[in-house]
Amino acid sequence: MKTQHNHARFSRYTRAKLLILALVLGGIWALGDPHTTSPAEQALWDRVRAAQLHLSHWRREQGTATTEQHDPWNCGLVGLEWSGITTTLGDLEAKRTACNPAWAIQFLRWFDELGLEAGDPIAIYSSASFPGLLLNAIAAAEAAQLQPLLIVSLGASTWGANHPGAPWPTLESELLRAGFIHKQADFYTLGGGAEMGRGLAPEDEAILRQAANAAGVGILNAADLEAMVRLKTELLVAYQARLFISIGGSQANLGDAEEVLRLSRGRVPAAEADRAGNGVIARAMQNGTPVIHMLNIRSIANTVGIPYDSKPSGAAPIRANPWWSAAGLLVFFAVLLSHRRWRLEEPGSTGFEVGD
Repeated sequence: MKTQHNHARFSRYTRAKLLILALVLGGIWALGDPHTTSPAEQALWDRVRAAQLHLSHWRREQGTATTEQHDPWNCGLVGLEWSGITTTLGDLEAKRTACNPAWAIQFLRWFDELGLEAGDPIAIYSSASFPGLLLNAIAAAEAAQLQPLLIVSLGASTWGANHPGAPWPTLESELLRAGFIHKQADFYTLGGGAEMGRGLAPEDEAILRQAANAAGVGILNAADLEAMVRLKTELLVAYQARLFISIGGSQANLGDAEEVLRLSRGRVPAAEADRAGNGVIARAMQNGTPVIHMLNIRSIANTVGIPYDSKPSGAAPIRANPWWSAAGLLVFFAVLLSHRRWRLEEPGSTGFEVGD
């Protein structure tokens, strides 16, 4: 009887203990705030996804669509494995990940963290290698009512906006026509070497120039890489941008110093200005302008909590506060280590006694 009584008492105690543990961990989860999607963020996600589906349908009609194997989620922003306007190698999985509309929400959250307000000027200098990220950044800037200076280099790495029939100016024009974005590029560069189209065949350079001319956007020209860095920096400074977003690996943005390869991705800490290289990113940081550096998508996705190479699902980036996560683990293991399933009875007893 005594053993049965102890067993019943132990069961009640255990259930109560587990219930309290669950409540405490639930409270820690709520305090940690894994960033659920707000109505404004959900509206932004829906807008970007609608734009992608529109582009996918439009490109099928135009005969420039990527195969379902390479663009299984109909993002409309995945290109070819190779073409004449391709400048470097790229990763297909990264290009698909860059299309996830969760990036638009992440940009919006970065804007909020930086204290940006409606009407503030920012600069987006992007390679056409990541048209998915470019669309997300533009859509987020427009949702936040920011005023972006937009410069896009047109040569693209593999799987980017590298279809000769659908380079970035063509995609941009369709997005503008359909009303999914309202900001057209202020300038283009040709991309490639020194962002002057070096490495492109004359006929392929002509494709990009014709696309830019059809869009009515001018192409920046400079004597060499240093001059291109200086020109793009002068435009950035004159615009008084409160944030500089660099997307992809445009050569003038990065420069040609090896230090930039060690620069943090995503939001770059101001303390890293001394290892930012000699491109526009470095010049921006030296001037005290915050920088978001979008290169190495897998690394940034892991940091902010965006699934890598997964079908867009409507979810916002989820990245729990590490301190609250540590607190949850501490509570769990404290309970685990303090919990005893049984203990030995005093000498002379008839067996084991269940204890707490």
